[in-house]
Amino acid sequence: MQTVCCVCQKTKSQAGWIQGQSSKETRVSHGYCPDCFSRTMEQAQGWLLARNAGNHSMALGR
Repeated sequence: MQTVCCVCQKTKSQAGWIQGQSSKETRVSHGYCPDCFSRTMEQAQGWLLARNAGNHSMALGR
């Protein structure tokens, strides 16, 4: 089974994550490469902080 990044489509190999296509005969599992995972988590954290800041302002009556 070959792991493919669901964002950038890089494939995981023994050498690391490389740009390439998976074979049609290969079973594929999707995940995140380290770079896309870091970017996605940063975006999610920013969204959560902004959301929580909005809730906090509402709780203070602003």
